[in-house]
Amino acid sequence: MRTEHLASYVLRGGEEGRARLAVLARVLAEPTRLLLDGSEPLDGCTAIDAGCGGGDVTFDLADRVGSAGRVVGLDLDEDNILLARTEAKRRGIQNVEFCRANITHHWPVRGVSLVTVRFVLTHLANPADALEQAYESLRPGGVVVVQDIDCDGEFCDPPLAAFRRKGELFIEAVRRRGGDPLIGRKLVGLLEAAGFSDVDSSMVQPYGRSGDVKRVPLLTFTAFREALIQLGLTSVQEVGAITAELEAFLDRSDTTVGLPRIFQAWGRRQ
Repeated sequence: MRTEHLASYVLRGGEEGRARLAVLARVLAEPTRLLLDGSEPLDGCTAIDAGCGGGDVTFDLADRVGSAGRVVGLDLDEDNILLARTEAKRRGIQNVEFCRANITHHWPVRGVSLVTVRFVLTHLANPADALEQAYESLRPGGVVVVQDIDCDGEFCDPPLAAFRRKGELFIEAVRRRGGDPLIGRKLVGLLEAAGFSDVDSSMVQPYGRSGDVKRVPLLTFTAFREALIQLGLTSVQEVGAITAELEAFLDRSDTTVGLPRIFQAWGRRQ
């Protein structure tokens, strides 16, 4: 089920979106593991994964909090919630629950030890509202961990006009829908403005010539090309041409792609 709020999200969801996020989760598994390792021991704690999508980060947290802990995944897209519940059942994970919720409004859980927010703020017209809810949901001393993109740094080698055009179209589509495709560089300031202390950050940028990292650009373009047509940013003909050029480029063993820079930021509720 879709809502008017989800019209701001440029990437297609459902089964296709779940599959795309699963590939991206594999690419980011190690940097996300290292990021979460920096949080305090979570055994027996309660955590929230805000904007959980299909639950990739949620399931990681479920392992970290253990059987005595609890993880709540929040997402406005009912399709995501149903897919995540199905996956949790398939994996036999019992210490998670998934709730349909608008993360810019009141969250159903309070007093938690950790909140994670990955690739969500970039799509929000008012990301400060979500961070306010994160702050309110945490217990004193609780930690928020945010990961989000900065599309300005995406690259490929050798240069390809279709790759550059894809990036330009994504940036413009996100902006037209009210989001911020360069929000990564702003995370520290946003966390400080929300009242968090001990704020710090790091940055990662996956790149490579093979494997999952090389699948992401085409999967992402496929996920937002429908929005491009709806927004009038391009034509069906150009979408087809970009798709064909990307497929040919990414299939080559001598080409390299670098995904958008991913900023990781964290802070603590006083």
